[in-house]
Amino acid sequence: MVQLLFALLSIELTVILILSFANPIRKLMVKVLDLLKRGRGPLIIKTIATTVFIVFGSTIYTILKIHKRSMDAGMVNPTEEVLMAHHLLEASLMGKLLLNISLFFFQYLHL
Repeated sequence: MVQLLFALLSIELTVILILSFANPIRKLMVKVLDLLKRGRGPLIIKTIATTVFIVFGSTIYTILKIHKRSMDAGMVNPTEEVLMAHHLLEASLMGKLLLNISLFFFQYLHL
């Protein structure tokens, strides 16, 4: 899951860099975004964003459960500490992905 989130963020970074500088690839990217505005693009993006949001909520819930369990026990279990770090990484990547999706599509697609 983490590798997928890193791949999506690197693709978003590439699109942002392409749109930032005037070059021939930018014109192609604008045409692709224009085609995405029509058709099923917005519906697909909304579906993906909803799915990521639900998984994000589940990850936050798991983080809170692990934190509460460690606070009740009074000591930190090393296994739970590793799981907590993994879930925090996933949650931060999903949060960044959701932020980028919302900013990008509210700006370019006017959803």
